[in-house]
Amino acid sequence: MFIDIVQKKNPDLIKVAIELHQKGEILPDTYVLDVDAILENGRALCKKAEENGIKLYAMTKQFGRVPYLAKKLVEIGFAGVVTVDFKEALIMMDNGVKLGNVGHLVQIPSSLIDKVVRHSPEIITVYSLEKIKEIDEAAKKYGKVQDIMLRVLEKDSKIYSGQSGGFYLDDIEDVAKEILKLNNVRINGLTSFPCFLYNYDKNIIEGTKNIESIKKAERVLKELGIFVEQLNMPSATSLENIESIKAYGGTHGEPGHALTGTTPFNSRNLEGEIPAIVYVSEISHNLDYNSYCYGGGHYRRSGMNSVLVGKNIKKMRRSPVEAPTLESIDYYFELCGNNNVGETVIGAFRTQIFVTRSSVALVEGVKSSNPKLVGVYDSLGREM
Repeated sequence: MFIDIVQKKNPDLIKVAIELHQKGEILPDTYVLDVDAILENGRALCKKAEENGIKLYAMTKQFGRVPYLAKKLVEIGFAGVVTVDFKEALIMMDNGVKLGNVGHLVQIPSSLIDKVVRHSPEIITVYSLEKIKEIDEAAKKYGKVQDIMLRVLEKDSKIYSGQSGGFYLDDIEDVAKEILKLNNVRINGLTSFPCFLYNYDKNIIEGTKNIESIKKAERVLKELGIFVEQLNMPSATSLENIESIKAYGGTHGEPGHALTGTTPFNSRNLEGEIPAIVYVSEISHNLDYNSYCYGGGHYRRSGMNSVLVGKNIKKMRRSPVEAPTLESIDYYFELCGNNNVGETVIGAFRTQIFVTRSSVALVEGVKSSNPKLVGVYDSLGREM
């Protein structure tokens, strides 16, 4: 999906990844991240956001929740990180990373509410009054008022399977009145997901109906005298759509794939973010007219269709690749034609590293004569 773009915009990353694998410094089923390129993307995003009055939380799940990288993103201007589920929140809290938005897309389990509130996240996204009351009790214990953000939806909202939850627009008034009875939480945000999606036919990022739901809910709250500071409009946050967030009245975005240059828009356009991630595997064996490389990094929406094979950047061969069927485990990826056992395989496609069993290798100085492997992590951000 992104192999052509990486070859054109960041070929040094491919070169370094091949060298690391051939030297045995990384194993197959490893994503190699160009730290410098990610931070360059991050600075560009922060600059454009500041120009448009938008605040950004960094979405780290796509690149494996690595605290080393998360800290650097906060240092260059991000308002904190999005911990999209409670396991990510634990990794960030245990490593002293500033929490931005917690609880979206996965709510905080009851037994972790106390720890999360104690770490003072900027805001917590909530789906139920029960969870809000738990947050209120924890905040009362620590003598603080915790900001919360309501996830809003309507019956015809676009919600991905496995992500259902939130408050229906018709119930927002009653819910808000109940929240106003609590002393240690404050409604200070509204959100939904996805608020933007890439239109392949038009080659543009478009707003979804979910934005309308947020704006309707904002009007309901204003009538109750509640003025929220945050209208968070996530999905596809990138250099290409930050101005659209502003145009729709949004205040916050949550770039994830933009940091690694792997948004759908990036796959078809040379302008914008730098591609900063490749997948490394290795030819394991041949059978009949196909060869097989080690798997583990498959993501069903990857769009993976071809890879590079070889041991030298100047002699890499393009090969069609086929991922396992959806009911199968990705022990291997199947490549068309025979290849030499031990050769490096380089892929570049859309991923969500946290749902894989892959390793993550961070490299600094990719464009220098002496690139440095600064760390290897598992897919959940734990250093190996």
